[in-house]
Parts: sequence; structure tokens; C-alpha cells
Amino acid sequence: MLDAAGLSPLLNDYTIGVGPPRTIVVPHASRLASLVDVTVEGLLLKKQFVRLDPATGARRVEPGAQGGLYPKPSADGDLHFALGAGEGQPHIVCELQNALRFIPMFNAAIGQSIAVSGFFRCLFEHPGFRSNDDAHIFEIHPVRAVSLGGQMHAFDVDPPEPASIHTWTAPTRLNDQDGRIRVGYEAAKELLTFTGMDGMDENYVRVSGRVSRIKLPQGADAPGAFQFASPEVGRPLAALVMAGTSAARQLQLLQRAGGSAIEMIALRNIDLGRALRGDYAINLLAIDIRSRP
Repeated sequence: MLDAAGLSPLLNDYTIGVGPPRTIVVPHASRLASLVDVTVEGLLLKKQFVRLDPATGARRVEPGAQGGLYPKPSADGDLHFALGAGEGQPHIVCELQNALRFIPMFNAAIGQSIAVSGFFRCLFEHPGFRSNDDAHIFEIHPVRAVSLGGQMHAFDVDPPEPASIHTWTAPTRLNDQDGRIRVGYEAAKELLTFTGMDGMDENYVRVSGRVSRIKLPQGADAPGAFQFASPEVGRPLAALVMAGTSAARQLQLLQRAGGSAIEMIALRNIDLGRALRGDYAINLLAIDIRSRP
């Protein structure tokens, strides 16, 4: 189990440059690249926002409205909550899907110890180039389980609100966006330097294609994996499924039936392992997998 007091400073240590081109510099790169399915223990903080000054790299923590209580979920149905070591300190962003019925539980537990389990994810969706960003490039999303007050609460990984699911070409041509980004790695300094990003990205996507090379660990909590090829994307992508989720069960049924054609809802994620080799690449976390004829 990881500790928020040790992990949060690492996740909030990246810097940005407005350019042109825009840059994001990430220290502690190999350690962060090793994280996939994590459990992090800390405090459930009040709703707060981290603002990042691109000129100085300074971070300022702003409290949320309503005394820091968590309001209704965002447009995609996710609850964004703050995990950290103490109020007023930069936090780890956590996202729980389909969270409306759980908001009273979280508001009642603010300030208490919490352990959060889920997928460790990297994406340049809210890095801090915009003044209203809750500046972060790392998050635990989706959250699979939390331990609060000695009780464990487990959650499935379900599709978000339909309006929040985009395609590979609309509203953003993701191949064009991804193609502009470059990455370099300085092993001696443990630094990844990304250049050319837009400063936003698409979260949930719906894509159609074919699966191959399915690997589902037996009797283990490790994520499953497969390769996904789609004419919409134009290049093979690595994809993951979290153990015990609906997507893992759907993939297992697909494997047993000998099928390969699917439509998938997935979360985009920057492959930090590939970045360490100087290759900017996106992989996918499967949320929902449906067979197609």
C-alpha cells in the first residue's frame, strides 16, 4: 500500500512551460511508470483545487465552495475527490464513476482516513495551462474500492454519461493531436520531457475494431491485456482491463466464444513505459466491451 504523504509530492512535482511549444516535464519517471493498479492511503480532504503558475511552477491550493463539501458529480457522472496528507496541501485526484448515490457518504467522511484502490492514470487533460484547471496529470481513475471507517466499499467500472463519450475524430481529431506530441527521457535525471501538447485531451472514447493477443491472468488481481486494432485509429493500441470488472468478464466471454470484433468504451492513458523509450503512445483502459458481428 502506498502512502499519500509520500506519493502526492511526486505527482505534484511536474512543471509546465507555455512555449511555444508547450512543455510538461515529469521527474521520478521510472517510479511513476511502474504504477498501474494502486492502493493509496491518506486523508479524504475537502473539495479543493490546485492552481499552477506556469511562470514560477508554484502551486496554490484553493478551497471549494459550500465549505468544501462535494457537490453533484461532473457531467460524466464521476465524483472528483481529493486524497492527500492534509488540508491545504496539493492532493491526488481520484475519480469515482456513477457516483451520485455515494456523495453523502464521502461528505460525511471528510477529514477521515481513507484507502483508495484503482487505476493509476496519466493524461494531459488538466495540466494547468488554463487558469481554471485543477492542475494534475496523474490520477486514480477509475476508483475500484475505498476503505472508510473500517468498511470496504467496492465499485464496478461502468460506462459514463453518454454525452461525455467522444469518438476518435470528434470533437478532436485525436491522431492529429497525438502526432504533435514528442517525448524525451533523461535517464540520469529521471526526467521525461513532453512537448507539443494542446493542454487538453479526451477522456472517454468509443471505438470499434478487433482484439487479439488476449491475456487474462488466472486467479490474480493483475490487469488483463489485449491488443486493439481499429480503422478509426489506424495503428494497433495496447489495452488493459482491470481484474474483476465488467470489462474483464466481457473480454473473457469474447475469448471463449472466439470472437474478435468489438465496440468498446475506454479511457485514454499515456503509456509511461513507452515514454521512457522516447515514444509518445496512448493505451486504453477498457470500460465496456460489446461484441459486433
